[in-house]
Amino acid sequence: MIDWFFTTLKTYPEIAIFLALALGYYFGKFTYKGIGLGSVTATLIAAVVIGQIGITVNQPLKAFSFLMFLFAVGYAVGPQFVRGIASSGLPQAIFSVVQCVFSLVACVVVAKFAGYDLGYAAGLYSGSQTISAAMGLATDAINRLGPGRRPNQGSTSITCRSLTP
Repeated sequence: MIDWFFTTLKTYPEIAIFLALALGYYFGKFTYKGIGLGSVTATLIAAVVIGQIGITVNQPLKAFSFLMFLFAVGYAVGPQFVRGIASSGLPQAIFSVVQCVFSLVACVVVAKFAGYDLGYAAGLYSGSQTISAAMGLATDAINRLGPGRRPNQGSTSITCRSLTP
């Protein structure tokens, strides 16, 4: 009997997802001396337990589930987010711009003071700000420069990125 159930869940992983949601929602209501897991934590635990069977979820179902999660979060938090942006959005936006400019200026000043070439400066910025995408953008920009302006070693930016905490 249990083998049939496990085989069904492995064959149809959609059932496993909805079973985890149902069990989590059901057990999340229970409390013991005023302490309860809540529906979110109970659903997570139910999904982990069900996942121990070895269920493989295909890519379209993963993408669909993730999109439904984003929709649910946006639906629940959206009104609060819009109210927050309307009331205190401008100071937060100004702070974000100041932070970005300060981070860039600090890295440029340190790179100039230390005498870093473009590769090391790009690695310093990428590593200090923990922005891996900046490494790719900087490498592409350096490769587009003329031969006279390129750093001597192509791996200098990666070396500096790996040394920056």
